Amino acid sequence: MQKIIVPVITPFDTSGKVDTEKLKKHVSNLLEKGVDAIFLAGTTGLGPMLSFREKKEMLDALCGVTQKIIFQIGELNLENVLTLAKEAKDYSIIGVASYPPYYFPNLPERWVLSYYEKIYAAYEHPIYVYNYPLATGFNVTPSVLKQLGENVVKGIKNTMNDLAQSLEYKYLLPKLEVYTGSDTLIVSSFASALDGVVSGAGNYVPHLLVKIRELLKEHKTQDALKVQSLVTKLTQLSKK
Repeated sequence: MQKIIVPVITPFDTSGKVDTEKLKKHVSNLLEKGVDAIFLAGTTGLGPMLSFREKKEMLDALCGVTQKIIFQIGELNLENVLTLAKEAKDYSIIGVASYPPYYFPNLPERWVLSYYEKIYAAYEHPIYVYNYPLATGFNVTPSVLKQLGENVVKGIKNTMNDLAQSLEYKYLLPKLEVYTGSDTLIVSSFASALDGVVSGAGNYVPHLLVKIRELLKEHKTQDALKVQSLVTKLTQLSKK
């Protein structure tokens, strides 16, 4: 079954500390509504702003609720990334993910390949790639991913409004789990050969994502598109 994965928000208390109790309640609610897994410390969860300690604290807290977690560990400090990868081995989670190194645009491909190979070596299991070129300045193209191969990479979250690139990943690496990170491509993703979606909208309308999946299973495409239109409008409103 194609999966609905939610990149969860990170709640903070009035003192500015991560509120792990609210996070656990939020995740429990999402799972009850039919969400299949959680993407922790991603862009929606302010991952680039979180400290090493905060990320570890969130993982500790959530593992008391579910093991259905993809833990996003990417940041500018490579030592922290590799340490988080090593420590994540102690948890029975789905896996770890990382966006490529960012800040400096147009990095040589070999640097990005080396970065992911180091994470794989530290984690000792295939990893997830988080492709978000608008934020990182680097597009992990299908050819780059193929160089890493299915032994190193388990899946990819592709945050681009480019369904063709997502499908190309799947064509070149058939065993790869491919998820779109765009809230506007939910119907397209479920209707294609992709493995599901990682949708920020799932934080506030998880039931609508589940509804889209159910409608498509029943071959009610027009009804699914109607719900997609609503999700798209809500996503646009949330960014204002």
